[in-house]
Amino acid sequence: MRKLGVALALVFTVLFASSLYYFMPRATKVTISGTDVKRMDRKGAEPGQPRTRDVRFVYATELEGGKALALRNEDNGWYFKWDSGDIAAQAMSFGQGEAGDTAEGAATEKAIVLVKYYGIRVPVLDLYPNILSLEKVPEDYVYVPYGNIVFLLALLGLFIWGGVKLRKFLRAAGAKAKEITGRENG
Repeated sequence: MRKLGVALALVFTVLFASSLYYFMPRATKVTISGTDVKRMDRKGAEPGQPRTRDVRFVYATELEGGKALALRNEDNGWYFKWDSGDIAAQAMSFGQGEAGDTAEGAATEKAIVLVKYYGIRVPVLDLYPNILSLEKVPEDYVYVPYGNIVFLLALLGLFIWGGVKLRKFLRAAGAKAKEITGRENG
């Protein structure tokens, strides 16, 4: 029975950690290569509701490693993000480059942008990470996720507190059970 409890705790931990990994915001420095709007089928559309929706995408290249990224840009109430149109306009602006000091004033290099996002890319399931914000940064900028650190420390404190309370409860319940069974036998 104890092995079953350990296995269930392990499954719960893996599912919880996977959820945290998916929903916790991350950031990376990129150069934006383009934007796009695609019409996508709406899953489980009710009768009378539109069967398709427009989804904005931003395409970028990571500075470290040169990995190509495809990021979704949709509004999200959980993160209080209702400005996907503004982010699309920002992305288009960043993707066109900056005017250099050349005589012609032509675009010479693209802006380095810190993209904050959540989610993972799963091509088989047609899942894309969703952009939360774009911010122009210098090339040597180092992002420290203070919000994630505070949230995870608070969550750890909550788990420790809950574990202490649960252990006290189980000890008290065990003592009470021994007291009751001791009286019945004696």
